[in-house]
Amino acid sequence: MTAPKALIFDLDGTLIDSLQDIADAMNRVLTAQNLASRSYAEYKEFIGRGLKNLVERCLPEDQQNEELKASCHEALIWEYSAHFVVKTDLYPGIRELLEQLSLKYAGQRQSFRAARDSRLFPMAILSNKADEITQLIAQQLGLTAYFDLIMGATPRFPRKPDIQSSLYLAEQLGCTPAEVLYIGDSGVDMQTAKNAGMTALGVSWGFRSRQELLDNGADYVLDTPAEILDLLKNKLIQNHFFLLK
Repeated sequence: MTAPKALIFDLDGTLIDSLQDIADAMNRVLTAQNLASRSYAEYKEFIGRGLKNLVERCLPEDQQNEELKASCHEALIWEYSAHFVVKTDLYPGIRELLEQLSLKYAGQRQSFRAARDSRLFPMAILSNKADEITQLIAQQLGLTAYFDLIMGATPRFPRKPDIQSSLYLAEQLGCTPAEVLYIGDSGVDMQTAKNAGMTALGVSWGFRSRQELLDNGADYVLDTPAEILDLLKNKLIQNHFFLLK
């Protein structure tokens, strides 16, 4: 990998630890239907493809009728929308990473748009979570200042691992897919990155295993946000650019 010109981050399991809030909301829905709750360990495997998919994975096999799924999905949207940042927070080291990546770069990079000269990299968030909730979480947790674009699931694009949304973000950031480093915690993220022609960086602190990341094509798997900064710093030095700190 040469020095990337833009970064795309997944949200849940990558930037934020939202597991308990999502799980608690879904368990309240299950309890209301007199169904058994699921464990946090199970939710680590279930989360990542949107709330509708989460409902389908949580319901027992003998309860997979369309009426119940629709009712639970509607209830989950309400429950989660009302309690989306009770326990959710940034992972340790994430804010420090974003602070460093927001520093003004040293040197000239003509491919960057003038409006983004205050950042080391133009950056975006791409989530399978509904766009409205994605935007609210980003605002509540103070993420909006660090990113040029924040996008959740909308009717305009299919959810990841479909590549249309990631290609759209690359274009909006002024880069080719090959110039983008895509950072996520799941096989879905790695598939999205590789199928879009981006470099895939998996993070081990999220919801999925290191093996899942590797099995789905991760070019790198790192264990801390600081290691992301070290990797980028090394690539920038190789290309005669450097961080200010």
